[in-house]
Amino acid sequence: MHDAVVALSEGKTAVAVVTQEFEALAHTMAANAGRPGLRVLVLPYPLEIRPEEEVREIARQHWRPFLRSIGL
Repeated sequence: MHDAVVALSEGKTAVAVVTQEFEALAHTMAANAGRPGLRVLVLPYPLEIRPEEEVREIARQHWRPFLRSIGL
């Protein structure tokens, strides 16, 4: 979150990528840092216990939304 806030402060495009477990915290931290509009891309939780192929599929599913969120 810190890096995304700093990037925005420097006029750069930023999006925070978090899992569902940390979505509310991400929005709270962004608001507390004066960046309530920080874009947050939310992935399923947990990732670390999922089989590799499932994690790869999650990545494929979220890749285009991520690119759109940064304006590509």
